[in-house]
Amino acid sequence: MKKIYLIAVVIALAAGLATYFFANELKTSKIVTGVDEAVVLIALQDIDENTILTADMFQEVTMPASGVSYGTVSKTADVVGYMAGMKILKGEQLMAAKLIPVGEKSAEGRLSYQLENGMYAYTITVEIEDSVAYFIKEYDCINIYDKLSGSGTPVLENIPVIKISDYTANIQQDNGTEITSYSVLTLALTKDQIPKLMSINDYRIVLVSFVESQNIADDIANADIPENRNEKPQINHGMGEITTAPSETE
Repeated sequence: MKKIYLIAVVIALAAGLATYFFANELKTSKIVTGVDEAVVLIALQDIDENTILTADMFQEVTMPASGVSYGTVSKTADVVGYMAGMKILKGEQLMAAKLIPVGEKSAEGRLSYQLENGMYAYTITVEIEDSVAYFIKEYDCINIYDKLSGSGTPVLENIPVIKISDYTANIQQDNGTEITSYSVLTLALTKDQIPKLMSINDYRIVLVSFVESQNIADDIANADIPENRNEKPQINHGMGEITTAPSETE
């Protein structure tokens, strides 16, 4: 009788081991079918904050979509030239939130990130006349005159305005409160332009038209705009329905 129990125990152990190895084989098997896949960028090295990203820092990896984190980047070409806003670890899936565009108007965070190489931020005080009745807005360009010189020639021309008002007002504007009046403008100047502006004791500011500041007058003239063009473009609403966008007076 004891021999029968012993044989039963051996068989049970053998069956258990067989089940274990079979389950382990399924667990470690790399053959997966019928699973949605996605491509994600994986960092090939540790990348410090403020590092300009290059193609050799990442690898495009195809993996099950369920394992891809929300907000990750999938194409190497999309990140080259960006700056790391925070440290990126080797093997990490690259999050778009960690990318900072350098020298672009859309850059978030520090104002210094928005300045192109060789440009410097310089803030001046303005009154309602100097600000063209507060119609000067971000990314407009201005000419600056020296009122005491009596010259009709501007001291500085086509100077970009990168911020209006102070930091607090800009944060409020980001949250939906428009800046409608201000006492300072922040400009983008070259190193040579800074002393010229500092030498002016009494200045007057003139707003430059967008067409002139971007030098696109010839492009508009060469566009050959039809005389019968609609005041506003027509809008396609689908299902064959097309309407003309209402004018601002409607």
